[in-house]
Amino acid sequence: MTHSILPESTWHVCGLVIQARSHAIPAVKQALLLLSDCEIAAEDSARGTLAVTLGAADSRALLNNIEATRNIPHVLAVSLVYHQQDETEYRHKEAS
Repeated sequence: MTHSILPESTWHVCGLVIQARSHAIPAVKQALLLLSDCEIAAEDSARGTLAVTLGAADSRALLNNIEATRNIPHVLAVSLVYHQQDETEYRHKEAS
């Protein structure tokens, strides 16, 4: 009997620091939360800074969401501070 390891799924996670105009933080937060798999981990409204995590099943979707954060009105800068790709694997039994 042989075993092969097959990828079950891939998941990408990134951490961003978003700088926005301080008066627009509520609107920026609202727009961010419309993105799939987006969480706001921390904020400093006075400085206009948000720490955000994004997740996606593939790198293209993750990059599209990062670009979407840049296009939110009143966002001044988006800095990628962390990226991780996880692959979950499982063993598949084959008849010998």
